[in-house]
Amino acid sequence: MTDHTVQQFGKELRSFVVLILLNMAFGALALAFGMQIIITTFLQYAAGAPPSPVISTVRILTGITGTCIGFFWVLASAKILRGLRGIRHEYRDSTGAGPVPAETLTGWIVAMVAHYRENRTLIWRMTLISIAGGIFFLALGIANLVQGILAFPAAAGPGFDVIAIFGAAPLNAGIGLVTISFAVRFRRYAGTWDVRLKLAGDGEESLKEALESR
Repeated sequence: MTDHTVQQFGKELRSFVVLILLNMAFGALALAFGMQIIITTFLQYAAGAPPSPVISTVRILTGITGTCIGFFWVLASAKILRGLRGIRHEYRDSTGAGPVPAETLTGWIVAMVAHYRENRTLIWRMTLISIAGGIFFLALGIANLVQGILAFPAAAGPGFDVIAIFGAAPLNAGIGLVTISFAVRFRRYAGTWDVRLKLAGDGEESLKEALESR
């Protein structure tokens, strides 16, 4: 195996890990926003200014839904990440010790494809969520920029609020662009893994036919 093949595998592995970490972050945000909605609603009741029963019900149900989705999504992402732990450790140790034998690299690819096959549906959902999250942050950055432009003439000079808005715009937009970039790159790698899955399936079917013909 050439060094290029090893490097390509490393890129695929890192892209996989980044995708999972992004989804863990989005799951944590959903969990935090859900808890925030619930806590805010109860604080309004404690302050003696409760919202209407309909609004309260909608808020609480939304908060519970967000909390549950975020919690289970973080757990699912952590499960997939644990499945890559052995491959990551072997890759890091082997690449730092010199050339990687062909048998070792083949074993990594087989293990990666098997892990992908086991979690394929969940992984594709992660890709879609990452793209959606990236679009959200990109839109948030554009909204910050528009908000800052509209607020600047009304402000008495570049105050702290205006500076904060303009500072948040490139940060949110940058997060969005990076997230979308990683998600799109991972989709390209996932397409390669789908081809490997098909080839592996064809090989298993050929072996089965050969055994049955005996």
